[in-house]
Amino acid sequence: MKRKHWLSTLGIVLCVAGSLGAQEKPGTVAALEFQKPKNGMVPQYEAGRKQKAAWHKQQNDPLPLFVWETVSGENTGNYIVGRLGQHWTDFDKPAISDEADLAEFQKVVGTYVDSVVARYYEFMPKVSNPTDAKMPSKFADIITFYVRYGKESDFRSAISRVYDGTLKTKWPVNYEWYELASGGQTGVFVLVLPRSSWADFEDKPEVKPFRDMLKEAFGQPEADSIVDRIDGSVQKETSEIIRFHPELSYLPGK
Repeated sequence: MKRKHWLSTLGIVLCVAGSLGAQEKPGTVAALEFQKPKNGMVPQYEAGRKQKAAWHKQQNDPLPLFVWETVSGENTGNYIVGRLGQHWTDFDKPAISDEADLAEFQKVVGTYVDSVVARYYEFMPKVSNPTDAKMPSKFADIITFYVRYGKESDFRSAISRVYDGTLKTKWPVNYEWYELASGGQTGVFVLVLPRSSWADFEDKPEVKPFRDMLKEAFGQPEADSIVDRIDGSVQKETSEIIRFHPELSYLPGK
């Protein structure tokens, strides 16, 4: 939400369900590593990622391992590597042991990495409108909201009401909400806006603006109340663009 822009244009990323056992519901956990290549070693890093993907294929890994590159913001040049659609129980019995995976990472990638930060996010399906695509979009607009302490319930209720409005008006915009579960400060929510191309970042005249959608759904007073609740609960927000790298990712069956 770039307050006036976010949902009018609206991946960890990106909701791809996958688990090792039969589950009643799709997994909601995105396990991501934010990797910063050493200065001047991006070609070596990317070559190592391709070797790592080939190794996963040799191991018959049943789950995809996605790779994105951050192309705007203060983390420009960093890579995001991880799995989506997990259950927490999947981490107890991974298809490939953590020890073997780490050893291969250190062998073919680790030398070229300056730092690694691991974070876990929970997908919020009850307030999201994802696409039907099984693969990440070419780009994604990532907007991170840092919610004030004690204001999480206000923020949650506001974005839930926004979701109700999108259903009521049949607003043709796809978006996904995630909440940071571990790996940083509390009260962090991430909005993922899939983009198929650079042109897809343009505002679409045929799509009703966010505030107009809320007004149509609930009337002006409640529309203003929803926006005020969001503004009052958020202390800051950041935005960045990520680009999916299928050639660096491990995709089962490819």
